[in-house]
Amino acid sequence: MSSLFKAKDYCVFTFVSTAHAFKAERVLKMEALEHIMIPTPREISTSCGLSIKLFPQDRERYQQLMAEKDVSLERVYHIDPQGIREL
Repeated sequence: MSSLFKAKDYCVFTFVSTAHAFKAERVLKMEALEHIMIPTPREISTSCGLSIKLFPQDRERYQQLMAEKDVSLERVYHIDPQGIREL
């Protein structure tokens, strides 16, 4: 089991639509990159109920990949025990 499941310090990508969330998941799976599809945390208000959870050190690489593959991100958040920050 991935340590990402229990991570207390992570990033979340939110999406403009469910279709973009599923496209992002397909892209990440094709590249064999570690991630988890999760329900969007309640503390984050978005139009889509699905998000991608990833390690903070992977954020820039994954964001670049999303841009290259034409996946629209709504927002990017860093979540840790101190709170939630939009990046």
